[in-house]
Amino acid sequence: MEKIKAFTMAEVLITLGIIGIVACMTMPGVIKNYQKKVTVECLKQTYSMLQQAVMLSEVKNGDIEDWITPSYTGAGDTTATETFVKMYYEPYLQTIHSEKMPTSDSPYDYYYYTNDGQKVESDGHTHYSIALINGVYLHFNANYGANKYIQLRVDINGRQKPNTIGIDIFYMYAYPEVKLVDEGAVRPILLERCKTPRSVDQQASCGALIMYDGWEIRDDYPWR
Repeated sequence: MEKIKAFTMAEVLITLGIIGIVACMTMPGVIKNYQKKVTVECLKQTYSMLQQAVMLSEVKNGDIEDWITPSYTGAGDTTATETFVKMYYEPYLQTIHSEKMPTSDSPYDYYYYTNDGQKVESDGHTHYSIALINGVYLHFNANYGANKYIQLRVDINGRQKPNTIGIDIFYMYAYPEVKLVDEGAVRPILLERCKTPRSVDQQASCGALIMYDGWEIRDDYPWR
Protein backbone atom coordinates (compact mmCIF):
# COMPACT_ATOMS: atom_id res chain seq x y z
CA MET A 1 0.00 0.00 0.00
CA GLU A 2 1.21 3.49 -0.84
CA LYS A 3 1.97 5.76 2.08
CA ILE A 4 -0.07 8.96 2.15
CA LYS A 5 2.14 11.99 2.72
CA ALA A 6 0.80 14.59 5.14
CA PHE A 7 1.93 17.26 7.55
CA THR A 8 2.58 16.21 11.08
CA MET A 9 0.81 17.94 13.95
CA ALA A 10 4.06 19.64 14.91
CA GLU A 11 4.52 21.02 11.41
CA VAL A 12 0.93 22.35 11.36
CA LEU A 13 1.39 24.06 14.73
CA ILE A 14 4.68 25.61 13.64
CA THR A 15 3.07 26.91 10.43
CA LEU A 16 0.14 28.38 12.33
CA GLY A 17 2.54 29.99 14.75
CA ILE A 18 4.46 31.64 11.93
CA ILE A 19 1.22 32.89 10.36
CA GLY A 20 0.18 34.32 13.72
CA ILE A 21 3.47 36.16 14.15
CA VAL A 22 3.29 37.63 10.66
CA ALA A 23 -0.33 38.68 11.26
CA CYS A 24 0.61 40.40 14.54
CA MET A 25 3.36 42.29 12.75
CA THR A 26 1.28 43.43 9.78
CA MET A 27 -2.21 43.94 11.22
CA PRO A 28 -1.49 47.25 13.04
CA GLY A 29 -0.28 48.75 9.77
CA VAL A 30 -3.28 47.41 7.88
CA ILE A 31 -5.68 48.78 10.52
CA LYS A 32 -3.94 52.17 10.56
CA ASN A 33 -4.12 52.47 6.77
CA TYR A 34 -7.80 51.55 6.86
CA GLN A 35 -8.48 54.16 9.55
CA LYS A 36 -6.69 56.80 7.49
CA LYS A 37 -8.76 55.99 4.40
CA VAL A 38 -12.00 56.16 6.38
CA THR A 39 -10.94 59.48 7.91
CA VAL A 40 -10.15 61.01 4.54
CA GLU A 41 -13.36 59.76 2.96
CA CYS A 42 -15.54 61.10 5.80
CA LEU A 43 -13.82 64.49 5.77
CA LYS A 44 -14.01 64.79 1.99
CA GLN A 45 -17.67 63.72 1.93
CA THR A 46 -18.59 66.21 4.64
CA TYR A 47 -16.76 69.02 2.84
CA SER A 48 -18.74 68.23 -0.31
CA MET A 49 -22.05 68.03 1.58
CA LEU A 50 -21.50 71.47 3.12
CA GLN A 51 -20.58 72.99 -0.23
CA GLN A 52 -23.77 71.58 -1.73
CA ALA A 53 -25.84 72.77 1.23
CA VAL A 54 -24.61 76.34 0.69
CA MET A 55 -25.44 76.18 -3.02
CA LEU A 56 -29.00 75.04 -2.22
CA SER A 57 -29.38 77.61 0.54
CA GLU A 58 -28.22 80.43 -1.72
CA VAL A 59 -31.09 79.69 -4.11
CA LYS A 60 -33.52 80.75 -1.38
CA ASN A 61 -31.44 83.00 0.85
CA GLY A 62 -29.14 84.78 -1.59
CA ASP A 63 -25.35 84.79 -1.68
CA ILE A 64 -23.66 83.64 1.49
CA GLU A 65 -21.95 87.03 1.81
CA ASP A 66 -25.40 88.57 2.30
CA TRP A 67 -26.62 86.16 4.95
CA ILE A 68 -27.67 87.75 8.23
CA THR A 69 -24.97 86.93 10.76
CA PRO A 70 -25.68 86.15 14.42
CA SER A 71 -26.04 89.04 16.84
CA TYR A 72 -24.41 88.64 20.22
CA THR A 73 -26.90 89.15 23.05
CA GLY A 74 -25.05 88.01 26.16
CA ALA A 75 -22.30 85.90 27.69
CA GLY A 76 -22.57 82.27 26.69
CA ASP A 77 -25.34 83.02 24.19
CA THR A 78 -26.12 80.13 21.85
CA THR A 79 -29.46 81.27 20.45
CA ALA A 80 -27.95 83.49 17.74
CA THR A 81 -25.85 80.67 16.33
CA GLU A 82 -28.76 78.25 16.52
CA THR A 83 -30.97 80.68 14.56
CA PHE A 84 -28.30 81.11 11.89
CA VAL A 85 -27.75 77.36 11.42
CA LYS A 86 -31.47 76.56 11.37
CA MET A 87 -32.09 79.18 8.70
CA TYR A 88 -29.14 78.70 6.37
CA TYR A 89 -27.77 75.19 6.88
CA GLU A 90 -30.00 72.68 8.62
CA PRO A 91 -32.80 72.60 6.00
CA TYR A 92 -30.26 71.71 3.31
CA LEU A 93 -28.47 68.89 5.13
CA GLN A 94 -29.69 65.38 5.82
CA THR A 95 -29.67 65.30 9.59
CA ILE A 96 -30.77 62.87 12.29
CA HIS A 97 -30.29 65.05 15.35
CA SER A 98 -29.58 68.62 16.42
CA GLU A 99 -29.27 70.44 19.74
CA LYS A 100 -28.35 73.72 21.35
CA MET A 101 -25.31 73.33 23.59
CA PRO A 102 -25.31 74.28 27.29
CA THR A 103 -23.06 77.15 28.33
CA SER A 104 -20.94 74.67 30.33
CA ASP A 105 -20.36 70.91 30.62
CA SER A 106 -20.65 70.22 26.90
CA PRO A 107 -21.18 66.51 26.16
CA TYR A 108 -18.78 66.75 23.21
CA ASP A 109 -15.36 66.94 24.83
CA TYR A 110 -12.35 66.86 22.51
CA TYR A 111 -8.59 66.72 22.93
CA TYR A 112 -5.18 67.71 21.60
CA TYR A 113 -1.60 66.62 22.31
CA THR A 114 1.06 68.39 24.37
CA ASN A 115 4.82 68.55 23.78
CA ASP A 116 5.41 65.39 25.80
CA GLY A 117 2.77 63.43 23.91
CA GLN A 118 0.07 63.68 26.57
CA LYS A 119 -3.53 64.07 25.43
CA VAL A 120 -5.40 66.84 27.25
CA GLU A 121 -8.92 68.20 27.00
CA SER A 122 -9.50 71.39 25.06
CA ASP A 123 -11.28 74.31 26.71
CA GLY A 124 -13.13 75.10 23.47
CA HIS A 125 -16.90 75.21 23.32
CA THR A 126 -19.85 74.77 20.98
CA HIS A 127 -23.03 76.78 20.42
CA TYR A 128 -25.08 74.40 18.28
CA SER A 129 -24.59 70.86 16.97
CA ILE A 130 -25.98 68.73 14.13
CA ALA A 131 -25.62 65.00 13.53
CA LEU A 132 -25.62 64.03 9.85
CA ILE A 133 -26.95 60.77 8.44
CA ASN A 134 -23.39 59.60 7.69
CA GLY A 135 -22.52 59.72 11.42
CA VAL A 136 -20.57 62.97 11.23
CA TYR A 137 -21.28 65.61 13.89
CA LEU A 138 -21.06 69.31 13.03
CA HIS A 139 -20.39 71.65 15.96
CA PHE A 140 -20.99 75.32 15.12
CA ASN A 141 -19.45 78.18 17.07
CA ALA A 142 -19.78 81.88 16.17
CA ASN A 143 -17.15 84.54 16.76
CA TYR A 144 -18.73 87.91 17.52
CA GLY A 145 -15.64 90.06 17.07
CA ALA A 146 -15.06 92.78 14.49
CA ASN A 147 -14.56 90.16 11.79
CA LYS A 148 -17.53 87.88 12.27
CA TYR A 149 -17.14 84.27 11.30
CA ILE A 150 -18.69 80.94 12.18
CA GLN A 151 -16.30 78.11 12.84
CA LEU A 152 -17.25 74.50 12.38
CA ARG A 153 -15.71 71.61 14.29
CA VAL A 154 -16.22 68.42 12.30
CA ASP A 155 -16.26 65.18 14.29
CA ILE A 156 -16.17 62.45 11.66
CA ASN A 157 -17.31 59.66 14.01
CA GLY A 158 -19.71 61.45 16.34
CA ARG A 159 -19.31 60.62 20.01
CA GLN A 160 -16.90 57.78 19.39
CA LYS A 161 -13.30 58.10 20.51
CA PRO A 162 -10.60 59.31 20.25
CA ASN A 163 -12.17 62.80 19.74
CA THR A 164 -8.72 64.19 18.98
CA ILE A 165 -7.79 67.09 16.70
CA GLY A 166 -6.20 65.88 13.48
CA ILE A 167 -7.42 62.31 13.93
CA ASP A 168 -11.21 62.47 13.99
CA ILE A 169 -11.71 66.19 14.71
CA PHE A 170 -11.17 68.78 11.96
CA TYR A 171 -11.91 72.49 11.57
CA MET A 172 -13.77 74.42 8.90
CA TYR A 173 -15.61 77.69 8.44
CA ALA A 174 -19.33 77.89 7.77
CA TYR A 175 -19.31 81.66 7.23
CA PRO A 176 -18.40 83.90 5.41
CA GLU A 177 -17.51 80.96 3.16
CA VAL A 178 -17.25 77.20 3.43
CA LYS A 179 -13.65 76.14 3.59
CA LEU A 180 -11.17 74.27 5.77
CA VAL A 181 -9.14 76.36 8.19
CA ASP A 182 -6.01 77.66 6.41
CA GLU A 183 -7.19 76.23 3.10
CA GLY A 184 -4.98 77.70 0.37
CA ALA A 185 -1.81 77.93 2.45
CA VAL A 186 1.37 76.24 1.19
CA ARG A 187 2.16 72.71 2.37
CA PRO A 188 5.19 73.47 4.60
CA ILE A 189 3.10 75.89 6.65
CA LEU A 190 0.16 73.49 6.88
CA LEU A 191 2.40 70.63 7.96
CA GLU A 192 4.22 72.73 10.56
CA ARG A 193 0.98 74.00 12.05
CA CYS A 194 -0.66 70.58 12.06
CA LYS A 195 2.32 69.15 13.97
CA THR A 196 2.38 71.96 16.55
CA PRO A 197 1.49 70.62 20.01
CA ARG A 198 -0.34 72.52 22.72
CA SER A 199 -2.22 74.65 20.21
CA VAL A 200 -5.74 74.00 19.00
CA ASP A 201 -5.50 76.98 16.63
CA GLN A 202 -2.39 75.55 14.98
CA GLN A 203 -3.64 71.96 14.74
CA ALA A 204 -6.82 73.23 13.10
CA SER A 205 -4.78 73.23 9.86
CA CYS A 206 -4.69 69.42 9.66
CA GLY A 207 -7.79 69.16 7.49
CA ALA A 208 -6.40 71.62 4.97
CA LEU A 209 -3.17 69.60 4.85
CA ILE A 210 -5.12 66.46 3.93
CA MET A 211 -6.95 68.38 1.23
CA TYR A 212 -3.71 69.89 -0.10
CA ASP A 213 -2.27 66.39 -0.45
CA GLY A 214 -5.13 65.39 -2.75
CA TRP A 215 -7.34 64.03 0.03
CA GLU A 216 -4.64 61.74 1.34
CA ILE A 217 -2.86 61.25 4.67
CA ARG A 218 0.84 61.02 3.83
CA ASP A 219 3.63 59.44 5.84
CA ASP A 220 4.79 62.72 7.38
CA TYR A 221 1.31 63.54 8.70
CA PRO A 222 1.26 63.52 12.52
CA TRP A 223 -1.01 60.50 12.88
CA ARG A 224 -0.97 59.34 16.50
